[in-house]
Amino acid sequence: MLKSIEYPGGKVSVHYRSSDLEVMVVEVAGGSSLVDPALWGRSAWHLVLEGQALVQVGAARWELLPEESLSVDTSNPYSITNPSHERLRLLSVVSSGDAGERENPR
Repeated sequence: MLKSIEYPGGKVSVHYRSSDLEVMVVEVAGGSSLVDPALWGRSAWHLVLEGQALVQVGAARWELLPEESLSVDTSNPYSITNPSHERLRLLSVVSSGDAGERENPR
């Protein structure tokens, strides 16, 4: 794992990063929402591994169950909500021209 960021009710773990692509595991606790700029890019693909996800982009909203996926082609903020009491786990692949620039060089 390259980086892990914990938020109230959620966690984003980056497992792979190239110049314009990041592969992450996103976890959201039951009844919680996650709005993380790391998930926004030119395009993103989210696959539900466990649980149930509600993805909202503006007025559009999608409900995803295990093994269902959604592609989001926007840099606009969006949220991922876990409406159940069980943990939600997603595999997320985000494409962004500045993926390598989001983190300070060491």
